[in-house]
Amino acid sequence: MDGLEQQYGSQLVVKRINAVEGDGPAIMRGYRVQGHPTVLMFDSEGRETGRVIGSQPAAEIEAVLKEAL
Repeated sequence: MDGLEQQYGSQLVVKRINAVEGDGPAIMRGYRVQGHPTVLMFDSEGRETGRVIGSQPAAEIEAVLKEAL
């Protein structure tokens, strides 16, 4: 994901959530995240626009990211 963060950095904000500590469990439940890792994409209004579940190659994440942007 780091390469995509650098490539699209001006177009997105990346937040990492710890699934077992702090607010992580509540956030996971709220977004119905069941698999780890999961990448959620949101528009500027906070609506989910994309989701990638499980370990995926960067090209797969980038394809969903391009649709979300």
